[in-house]
Amino acid sequence: MTLKTKQIFPFALFILMLITSISFVSATTTYSSDSPYIKLLLEEVTPEPVEPGQDVTVKIRIINEGGETAEDVSVKLNYDFPFYLKTTSDDEEKTKNLCVGCSMDNTYYLTVDADAKSGLYPLTFEIYESDIIIKPTDTIDIKIVGKPDIVLYTNDLKTSVTSGETFDLELKLDNIGTGIARNIKIIPQSDNILMIGSNINLVDELFPESNASLTSEFMIKSTLAPDTYKFPMKLSYLDEQGNAYETTFEIGLNVLEKADVGIQSIKITPTNPTLADEVHMEGILENTGTGNAEKVTIELLTESGKNYKTFVGQLKADDDAPFYFDAKPETIGMQKATLKISYTDDFGSHVFETTLEKEVGKPANKIFSIIAVLVVIIGIVAYFVFKSKKNKK
Repeated sequence: MTLKTKQIFPFALFILMLITSISFVSATTTYSSDSPYIKLLLEEVTPEPVEPGQDVTVKIRIINEGGETAEDVSVKLNYDFPFYLKTTSDDEEKTKNLCVGCSMDNTYYLTVDADAKSGLYPLTFEIYESDIIIKPTDTIDIKIVGKPDIVLYTNDLKTSVTSGETFDLELKLDNIGTGIARNIKIIPQSDNILMIGSNINLVDELFPESNASLTSEFMIKSTLAPDTYKFPMKLSYLDEQGNAYETTFEIGLNVLEKADVGIQSIKITPTNPTLADEVHMEGILENTGTGNAEKVTIELLTESGKNYKTFVGQLKADDDAPFYFDAKPETIGMQKATLKISYTDDFGSHVFETTLEKEVGKPANKIFSIIAVLVVIIGIVAYFVFKSKKNKK
């Protein structure tokens, strides 16, 4: 190969690569180099992201990347909730001729509705050339980031509790704001009302207009005096941009004194009663609660419908009282009776029942009993008569 040939070869290779590249570009381009090609470019969105209630500025550029001049070019903005157009630098009635490589800029000043929720919202642009729509679907997505607003409440709170008692509390969360709340924490702030287990309830994420619920078990300290209390709970969470929010809610609780009346012991005599016996029952009622029991009554209800009732009255905390019943069995066999105890305390009226069972046997035969008594009497008389005759001798 001569020197001249060596010099020509690289140049020829470059020309070949250039031709190939042009062919490739021509093959992949969707427009003809002999016609206009209008393209929409997003220049600026300020601010980005935008918050509900704020103004947002959108700048676009319309450029002719084709091979011929585009005549009578105009742009129409289509918008929907949550956008409202305030003003624009573009006049939809105004058209412009765009030469090859020429462009025009349009600026739109919009307001975002204050109730808009976080998300991507489209702005659609229609591009016309000589009153013929050529770009009906150019879309720009505007990111809106709202602010969460979490409300904490409960519907079925057991408002009356007693010291030392545990109770379940269902907490409900509503996001009434416009943004997503994340890393939501509910932390009790009381030393007297404690959450059993972890002291923190956690909800990962809560979208606008969404709600969540969770149930936790709490315990009232046994040393807490009866009174009305406000139970504070701290609520903290983050928004989509990492901003922290914190608020405190209070739940009202009535701590009352509670009685707990029960039967300490029962004794029934005779142990094996018969139909001829009178059954005597004696027992002891006790109050193991923290409050006084008022209007304490105890009733004995038999299967035959008889009712024996004793009024005890007041039974103070950690106190006891006796009760007595005398009843006559009416039938033979296994007999059931019900002890019904009723009383009132700060929580209202209470009733509980317990069932008693006792086997009632047949009474001894009266004729044999009389004969036995006569035999004894005759024996005693005979003994004295015999002894008297012996003494006379």
